[in-house]
Amino acid sequence: MNNFTEQIEKPYLIAEIGCNHKGDIDLAKDMIKNAAEFCGVNAVKFQKRNPKELLTEKEYNNPHPNPINSYGSTYGEHREYLEFNKDQHKELQKWCNNYNVEYSSSVWDKASAHDIIELNPKMIKIPSACNLDFDILQILCEGYDGEIHVSLGMTTVNEEEKIISFFDGYNRSKDLVIYSCTSGYPVDFDDICLYEITRLYKKYENRVKRIGFSGHHC
Repeated sequence: MNNFTEQIEKPYLIAEIGCNHKGDIDLAKDMIKNAAEFCGVNAVKFQKRNPKELLTEKEYNNPHPNPINSYGSTYGEHREYLEFNKDQHKELQKWCNNYNVEYSSSVWDKASAHDIIELNPKMIKIPSACNLDFDILQILCEGYDGEIHVSLGMTTVNEEEKIISFFDGYNRSKDLVIYSCTSGYPVDFDDICLYEITRLYKKYENRVKRIGFSGHHC
């Protein structure tokens, strides 16, 4: 048992902060501190969006589908309120260094990809909703030397192969970390499908850097 235990690699834990800071940078800093001191995570992850690029004009100007939860008079204003600019992300990155955790962010559009690349974090994440946006993937493959993490929620087996083959074509698959992911907010425990991790290992262990799990249960 001891020999077996010694062979188990300690998991690398990333705390999803996302937009839970409600657009308040002091709250974001508190969340970093708490994740580091009380949860013992290795990294935290934020999200970066450019709502005017990501949304159509109609989507931007429509009201929030649940107005009681909105931080603006339109959905676009709501999304803008929740966003930190590049300098604020840089400030959060420095705050992470104070607590010895890695800063990271997912990027949802091309402008956000360029902004986060300039910060040169150890890793940048592509969310499931954007994993077939090959323009964003190309920007990262060509302009960023760190790890590229990709969630595979909302993705068919054929699409999954297409994504990894794209990284193969740029000789970047050894910098690629893929995540088994069931997209849902929240996901019922019966639908998490942890055996997907085993399937991904059998198929891609020798093609990618690492394989992980992205959980959306809350």
